[in-house]
Amino acid sequence: MKISIDWLKEFVDLNISSQKVADILTMLGLEAEYGTNYSNIDGLIVGEIKECTKHPNADRLTLCKVFNGKKTLSVVCGAPNVDKGQKIAYAPVGTTLPGEVTISKVKIRGEVSEGMICSERELKISDEHDGIMILNQQAKVGSNFNNYVKSLNNTLELDITPNRPDCFSHLGVSRDLSAKLNKTLKPFDADPIPYKKNEAEKYISLKFENPDDCPRYIAGIVKNVKVGPSPDWLVNRLESIGQRSINNLVDISNFVMMELGQPTHIFDYDKLNSKQILIRRGKKGESLTTLDEIKRNVSPNELLITNGKSPLALAGIMGGLDSAVSAQTKTILIESAYFDAPTIRKGAKSLGMSTDASKRFERGADPNASESAFWRVIKLIEDLSIGDWVPGMVDPYPKKLIETQISLSREKLDSLSGVKIKSDFVHDILNKIGCNVNNKSENQWLCDIPSWRPDLERDVDLIEEIIRFYGYDKIPSKYHYQSIMNANEPDPHKCLDKIISIMAGLGFSQVFNNSLQSKDIISLLKIKSVKIMNPLSDTMSELRTSLFPGLLENIDFNYKNNNPDIMIFEWGNIYKQNKPGLKGIQEKLVISGVVHGYLNKPTVHRKKGRRFNFNVLKGSVKNLMDRLSIKNLTFNQTKNKADGLINCFEIQSNNHQLGFIGKVDTIFSDKMHLDINEVFGFQLDLDLLMELANKTPLFNSIVSYPLVERDLNFVLEENILIGSLLSTVKENGNDILKSVDPINIFRHNSLGNNKKSVTINLVFQSSTKTLEDKDVNHVIDEIIRVISNEYGAKLR
Repeated sequence: MKISIDWLKEFVDLNISSQKVADILTMLGLEAEYGTNYSNIDGLIVGEIKECTKHPNADRLTLCKVFNGKKTLSVVCGAPNVDKGQKIAYAPVGTTLPGEVTISKVKIRGEVSEGMICSERELKISDEHDGIMILNQQAKVGSNFNNYVKSLNNTLELDITPNRPDCFSHLGVSRDLSAKLNKTLKPFDADPIPYKKNEAEKYISLKFENPDDCPRYIAGIVKNVKVGPSPDWLVNRLESIGQRSINNLVDISNFVMMELGQPTHIFDYDKLNSKQILIRRGKKGESLTTLDEIKRNVSPNELLITNGKSPLALAGIMGGLDSAVSAQTKTILIESAYFDAPTIRKGAKSLGMSTDASKRFERGADPNASESAFWRVIKLIEDLSIGDWVPGMVDPYPKKLIETQISLSREKLDSLSGVKIKSDFVHDILNKIGCNVNNKSENQWLCDIPSWRPDLERDVDLIEEIIRFYGYDKIPSKYHYQSIMNANEPDPHKCLDKIISIMAGLGFSQVFNNSLQSKDIISLLKIKSVKIMNPLSDTMSELRTSLFPGLLENIDFNYKNNNPDIMIFEWGNIYKQNKPGLKGIQEKLVISGVVHGYLNKPTVHRKKGRRFNFNVLKGSVKNLMDRLSIKNLTFNQTKNKADGLINCFEIQSNNHQLGFIGKVDTIFSDKMHLDINEVFGFQLDLDLLMELANKTPLFNSIVSYPLVERDLNFVLEENILIGSLLSTVKENGNDILKSVDPINIFRHNSLGNNKKSVTINLVFQSSTKTLEDKDVNHVIDEIIRVISNEYGAKLR
């Protein structure tokens, strides 16, 4: 955003250089850059067009007589906006323009041209090239054009953060400067004009479909208006910050927006169908041609200003062409409103529009500034004698702003700032930025928050303001030699790096996704999510409850870019809203991975490829656990879905629930319209994983006694899970049973209906003696007995 230094001086006395102003604003958190992209061009002067005639041999060219302050010269010009009486940027013969273009005396279609009339693009001032650059009428003919540009470019380029909507104006920036420089903020003329009777109510009435969308709307009437060019001072102000002059009424509206930060709009009153203005949402099938002459289809996402059934304007974004001010306008309706920020943001995003007005409303305008801006517009119209104000205004204000109070304690200020700031300074600064301090105390300040500062919500926000003006550079640096890690505790970051390295070794690629997701996607898991108060968009309105949606989008992107075979993982927090309020938010650190496509593609030598499946992913999880020395891993099937997985197995180790593994539910890909195939995934509790992995491994001495192996073959029901069977064997295997593994599964009609034969291998070993048959047989008999009783299995 461009800010004029000269304009700032109307609000605060600045007896310092423009660069110093930029430095002060930057230290206040308003990043400012002084200067212009324009580079001096030797020989360029201010000229005046004395005559304009049509070129005899070309339809699109004009013969101009240009006065350079000493003599009149002939110049051929092809710009459509060239006209008699204009002050222009004239490049005489011999001038070298950017791009190493040297102007020479030439004949164009038989007519001599002694120089060039330049556009802003040709001078590298801007990209504007639709016509020549027209200068202000007070520009002195024959003077150096470089000096003229510098006089208009005493400006700052500000990078305003979204939390400071009050600084999208010269007044807002001046407030911060006056407080920092300890100077009085000069008053501006926006006081209400007294009137005996509200005549405006005879001309207009207001109706609100939903006051939440538009808490305040002010309307007024001006008759006998004279639409024409703006005075030089107004044109200069607007052009100095890159605004184009249109006509006196539109310029006044733009001037007030840049001065006070409050957008206003002016309608041609005679073009309205009725006296009633209705502020409502758009309807399906409605359309509106906006001021940029584009017909736009509207929806319930957009807020409209309507008159009867006809839309007049996109509220807070852009006016309509049918109700626009023209040279024939005689009576106008002035709008100064406060629109709901999320409503305007959604509407602008839905239409793909971004205007000066929408940028201010979607960040949070000041409802009280609506009135100030209205009176400022009225007074400027009267000062310029271009219309007669109809006494009064229509201002129902259906949803008034609730004033906010914040209490700040000395204890918290000292704790967070790290420095002792004098109470007088605190009291003084809070008052200067508009926070009226109700009590003067050494240890407590009760502040009324001004309507133009929606970013001040808590005491920490006030502390930030105090430190901004105190100066971050004045807070002494302190060196902390104490480590944040306890030497007796393992470093979690080191363990996390190890896990990431293992996953990479297993063939997985790490991805990073946004932790904000859309309500539609998050609602699929039926988990109460954490909602964002002021989301940037509908697609980023809630904190994620699972990592799988983001991973599936990664797969879809790769699939569509000819990379369908993929193994990826991500670690990060997922969130749940267990109870209302901040304290009810549960934050859990997890790691999730997914596989898609082929593990081994079909080739000439291998006709049948091998796709990723559950067992492949299970093997990767087991390898990860082995590398982390997490033993006694079991996979137990669960009937419940787990955070987006179906056909799901619970992963456990020594009664610790590590996570889940299974097939990723297709509800995600269906809802997100993803063009992908079957996906398998896992989710692990990363905090628990690091806790178990960080335990120091215990050394077991090598056992010198031999192993004893036995195989058992059971015939059991088809629906009995092998994992459940193995767990039962382990529980009843005594201390000498070292391992249990399935080695074969056989199915045949001879076994009976819905039967299968499972062969398991058992390994026995004692650390104190050589095992005899009786030692092993005793354990095996117990295992057979338990399996037969619990599962109805028979030894084959």
